Amino acid sequence: MCATKSSKRAVSKVMHGPIGLLLGFLILLGPALNLGCGIGDALEPINNVANQIEAAIAAIDLNSAAWQEIVRDLQEQLPEVENDLKADIDEVLQRGIKATTVSVIASGDFVSRRVQEALNRLKAEITGKEPPVYPPAFLGFTPDALDVQRVLDDEVNAMTFYGYDFDRRDPAGKTMELWMLRDGAYEDCSFALTMATHYEGKVNLAANGVQLSLGCTLMELRWDGEVVSTLPILQPDRPQPENITVHPRSITFRPPHTRGDKDFSGNGPFVILEARLAGADFVLGGARSLQAQVWMFAEETESDWTTAVGTSDWEKIYTVEPGYRIINILTPIICEDSYEDTNHSEDLICPGTGNLVQCFRCVGDTGSDNDAGHATKVSVDFAPVVITVIKDDPYFRQ
Repeated sequence: MCATKSSKRAVSKVMHGPIGLLLGFLILLGPALNLGCGIGDALEPINNVANQIEAAIAAIDLNSAAWQEIVRDLQEQLPEVENDLKADIDEVLQRGIKATTVSVIASGDFVSRRVQEALNRLKAEITGKEPPVYPPAFLGFTPDALDVQRVLDDEVNAMTFYGYDFDRRDPAGKTMELWMLRDGAYEDCSFALTMATHYEGKVNLAANGVQLSLGCTLMELRWDGEVVSTLPILQPDRPQPENITVHPRSITFRPPHTRGDKDFSGNGPFVILEARLAGADFVLGGARSLQAQVWMFAEETESDWTTAVGTSDWEKIYTVEPGYRIINILTPIICEDSYEDTNHSEDLICPGTGNLVQCFRCVGDTGSDNDAGHATKVSVDFAPVVITVIKDDPYFRQ
């Protein structure tokens, strides 16, 4: 026979306790399992409830994909159930629906297992046993690996993961934790972990979140000290050096007058030339620019030995493309040559292939009385220079 009013009142006290929510599922599933005349039979006496829970769990195993339809249909058949219980049942229903709606990987089987866990906890409470503790259920990360390059390029500033019961606390009262393996040691990064809902969490990778470095290889989600899921960290490829050919600009230098009068008087001069190349604008691991200087010696071959000699200041002759640095110079960095001037025009002194300088363009004697320190000069046309450059990525200079 059906339950009496007194038995319903007794059960109502249970329904208002901590297991009320789970009993709601039992009430919903009772008619579908042909348990008798309704709510009363399902709950009278209370020591038969455990067996009915077992039957409900078995029914879910048989038809897990239709759990939403079953809950909705049976919810409509409960006009006599107290309003707060119906609200609890609706909350559980919506909890499962949201999990399946937000994450396409949350299947009906996945959610139905959460219902089975709830029934198992209910059965344990009713039979006076310690309810089983279930960890939050994890479905997956989006994307399924952390690509550091996308973070560096500002394409990704968070990782999202989905599951169920992320708001569940372990016996110590803690929720999900985030740990990262960096340089062979784990560090707690839970400060960067947020739970938008019980079925969706995020890992903050922005400036105020997890700071990635070359030593980072793995992330772990933990609950009650156990690993729930792992996320591999994919490091970007190291920039590779490349050899490029550049064309430095020319420089001109007039050595100062140092001896005799300023007129070579058709006596030479005998000229010695030297050009040097070096890096400039140094940064960690290289240089941003190339600089050059030239030394010129011009001496009259007789008489009062009129002389002009000196070294130019370093002049910047090439700057690498922004975002790169120079790590090597592959061409010769010094070039020397000499000759004796025999005319009053510009002389072209070309050392030959494979040298730093393509040509020295020199003026020694001009036929005037104001050569040394004024008309005497050299212009240096550099040959193409081969340098090794590499992308200057701060991430790899940590």
